[in-house]
Amino acid sequence: MGSLDGIEPLRDQLVAVIRERIGSGEYPRGSKLPTAKELADEFDISARTVTDALAILRESGEVIGVRGRGVFVAPDDE
Repeated sequence: MGSLDGIEPLRDQLVAVIRERIGSGEYPRGSKLPTAKELADEFDISARTVTDALAILRESGEVIGVRGRGVFVAPDDE
């Protein structure tokens, strides 16, 4: 179960947690991320906050949204 706290906005904290999980291999390259609802429930935050965090990760190319399928960790560029 995750926990977010501190003075940094929850959205930015969630971005950092997801990046950490990608880097550690907990969310492997090409894998599907938990749904926004699952992440919201895990961290006890709003789905809107999760959506905003995922938008930041999409814009940076770290995750890819596939309509009707979910959000996936971007594959390696190799």
